Amino acid sequence: MQDQDARDDRSLPAPYQSPWQALRQDLPAAAADLRLRFQELWRRNREGDLSTPGFWPQDLAPLFWPVLLAVGLLVLALGGVQLRAALNVTDADPVPAVERIRTTPLPEARPLITESEILPADEDPPQISPTASPQQLPMPLVSPAPEPLEFFKPEPPVLKVDPLLKLLAQVDADSAAPAGLLLSARPVPAENAAVLVVDSDLWSDLPQALRRERAESWWKTLQDQGYEAITLEDVDQHLLARPARVGGGMIMFDPLPSP
Repeated sequence: MQDQDARDDRSLPAPYQSPWQALRQDLPAAAADLRLRFQELWRRNREGDLSTPGFWPQDLAPLFWPVLLAVGLLVLALGGVQLRAALNVTDADPVPAVERIRTTPLPEARPLITESEILPADEDPPQISPTASPQQLPMPLVSPAPEPLEFFKPEPPVLKVDPLLKLLAQVDADSAAPAGLLLSARPVPAENAAVLVVDSDLWSDLPQALRRERAESWWKTLQDQGYEAITLEDVDQHLLARPARVGGGMIMFDPLPSP
């Protein structure tokens, strides 16, 4: 009869039990079990019952595992410190280092030895007695500072005719040019050229053909005297004629009307 009642109780559903409540009931039992096991290890270690390596003295067997545990904790602590220092160095911004350069003063200038101070090979240097005072020693000769070299500049070629105005006036004596047409003739030695200044009123009154004839005559005369170019201007420095750069002859410009 009792067996049948037990079978009937097992067939009924089990009552629900919260796992958190069961854990709260088992925690004290688990803590008590751990305390008992720790006491057992402490006792076995004190009695030397725990295994130790062969090189460890048997009399010091109770100290092996505590020493090993202390060394392990020390290694972990040092590793944590090193890791923290490495992270701090990586995160910190590098401070630019200031480079310092030590300079030395320039050596004192010494005078160069001139040719007169160089002694011949067969002549011995003068012997200075060790008892001579510094005031009696001969003072070294200081050569004068060399003068700066002046570069040679070629002088411009000397023109054959001077003054030009007299020459050109002789050329115009046999022509139909009016008197007083050519006012001045100024040489330009740097360019081996000449600038002829004419009276603008008389020049504008001349026909175009006569103007060209006078300009080409003056140009031919100055070419024979070594000039490379001429320029015709009025008193206001308005260009009236110049030699052609391509071919020959003169290029004529119309004179500006007088105000």
